[in-house]
Amino acid sequence: MTNAPRPIHKLAEALENGWAAYRARGEFDVFVEFVVLLNGLAEQLHKRHLPGLVRHCQELENTALTLFAEPGMHPVPLDQALSIERKLAVILDGLRQQDAPPSQGGRRCDARQGTPPKVRGQRRLLMISQAGSEPARALAERLEFFGFQTEQAAWNTLFSPEDEAPLAAVFIPDVEGRAYPPDAIKAIVKLRSVFPGTYIYCLGVPLNLQSIILLQRAGADTCLAAGRSSCDLISHVLDLIGRNEQDAYRVLIVEDSATATAHVRRALEQHTIDSHAINDPRQLLEAAAQYRPDVILMDMYMPFCTGVEATSALRQVPEYRALPVIYLSSETDIAQQVEALRLGGDQFLTKPANPIILASVVKTKIERYREMLYTSQHDSLTGLLNHLASKTQVERMALDAAGSELLAVAMLDIDRFKSINDTYGHPVGDQVIRSLGWLLRGRLRSSDLIGRYGGEEFIVALPGVTAEQAFRVLDQVRDDFSRLPHAHAAGVLTATFSCGVAVWGAHDTGASLIAAADDALLEAKRSGRNRVMVSGQVARELLSAPADAVA
Repeated sequence: MTNAPRPIHKLAEALENGWAAYRARGEFDVFVEFVVLLNGLAEQLHKRHLPGLVRHCQELENTALTLFAEPGMHPVPLDQALSIERKLAVILDGLRQQDAPPSQGGRRCDARQGTPPKVRGQRRLLMISQAGSEPARALAERLEFFGFQTEQAAWNTLFSPEDEAPLAAVFIPDVEGRAYPPDAIKAIVKLRSVFPGTYIYCLGVPLNLQSIILLQRAGADTCLAAGRSSCDLISHVLDLIGRNEQDAYRVLIVEDSATATAHVRRALEQHTIDSHAINDPRQLLEAAAQYRPDVILMDMYMPFCTGVEATSALRQVPEYRALPVIYLSSETDIAQQVEALRLGGDQFLTKPANPIILASVVKTKIERYREMLYTSQHDSLTGLLNHLASKTQVERMALDAAGSELLAVAMLDIDRFKSINDTYGHPVGDQVIRSLGWLLRGRLRSSDLIGRYGGEEFIVALPGVTAEQAFRVLDQVRDDFSRLPHAHAAGVLTATFSCGVAVWGAHDTGASLIAAADDALLEAKRSGRNRVMVSGQVARELLSAPADAVA
């Protein structure tokens, strides 16, 4: 069992091996497996927001599908095989570019001195504009504040496939709201051909269909309208990184037949879907708790109980009431199928299920389930975990900390936030809240929890760090936030936050860690605001330490 996404280079390797197997054997069935791999890869790339590579995959898939008509056409003629290989080479090169080691831009916080931080995705952004563009310089400065590394380039810059592919390229016009000049369109086309996996943004686009379609045809992925570019771009790129870091899809298979299990797992593996199988339905609740699946594939008829009975029992547990269950059975009686769905199932597939249909149904169910979970667990303003989801996750992290004894929990609260709202209005207040959320997402590790606890209050959990390390990280974020400008109608304002920290040991549950961090936050407020306080004895030790020990 694994919860990690399948690495890009593994996808490239599987596809390359699939084509090599077909070239060696020339069999129709092997060609079908290659096309299934290609289809699965296209969907994975779409999830990771790599539209340039998706287009190349779809073009190759369309070429391959024309060769599906007759098994007798295989092996394909040499000229068609070479054509496929040329298109495949473009895809493989693009996939390998995505595995280039990421650059660490901005002033990222390393919670453990001497250990490189676990970067939240590839963070290099290419800023393309006319030489000396002031809008491009100002935007780059703002992006770097949130932890991105930016590199300036002109419309006519020549890029090579040997260059490291950036996460995204941002095209910035000198004047917003006007059609992009021909030089800019040519630059987009060239960049797309060199970096097929790079996400391309065009800023300041006029709101007319002709301009948007022209940019999309050139290779742009997202067109941001004039006047909203900066905020929309930061939010979009942070979301892009988050999507690239999503866990692999997880499927729990409940099936007593080893042959049927092997068939299902092979079909899922070809679409880079992780799976875990049990052959006894009595293990269902334990397996679901440990594996945390996105969907369950349930055999209808098994020893001890039926799939319908097992699903009915599963639905008694609140955590699993919305978990999709897909029945797999040779049952052809429509009335029986309808009854099974009525009693808690979500879909019914007849054995043996077509591998492509099986994978498609599973992915659709998982995507809808995850979207539902995301909506219920995340704050709509910041995209961070909401109050309940944050508390639940901290409890889990506290249990995990029992082995390592290293976990820090922090509560952050924006100082004098009511005054900001009253003076500048709620939209400006919302922007201040979003900016702190962005800064935390940009500076902390992918293993760290970040949530909006309520109003102007945030919660952070840092696994594997000491009190001193947590203090150092959060004090750096505090200092950076205090210098971050927030625009309003009459100019700009700055804001600060206070922070309280508690560590595992003196407090050994999620609830007690949160309470202790909240008490430390109140102490930080009473002590003058715009500071980080650590709970209990540790706080006194930190306060008495030399400045350079915690700076």
